[in-house]
Amino acid sequence: MQELRDIKGIVAIEDDSLLLLFGMSVAVVLLFVGVLLYFRFRKRRVKRRFKKSKFELAKERIENIDFDDSKSVAYTFIEDVSTFVDDKDKEVYEKLVQKLEPYKYKKEVPTMDEKLKSEIKMFIKDIKWRI
Repeated sequence: MQELRDIKGIVAIEDDSLLLLFGMSVAVVLLFVGVLLYFRFRKRRVKRRFKKSKFELAKERIENIDFDDSKSVAYTFIEDVSTFVDDKDKEVYEKLVQKLEPYKYKKEVPTMDEKLKSEIKMFIKDIKWRI
């Protein structure tokens, strides 16, 4: 036993590898979530830039009304012009809607008379384009 004097007892070694592994895994997860959020909001921002609003779509459909097709004039006028009508024009709008009722809900509709077409055109011209 005299020869074994140079052997020392067990010494505790500090091991922070578990803490380091936990910290690295949290950092990777946070980085992954950050990249996902970045691409998600970037994609939304790009979509919104090119997406037209409800008013822009209605305005576009109103500008492209085909007055030769009575049924499409009736539906387009009733649905899209209503977004631009305010309180002072509501009464005139309601009268025009009542005049357009015979041109809806039927398979074949008569052609629209010129007086009604001119009233619709004047109403559209008068409300142009209040939001």
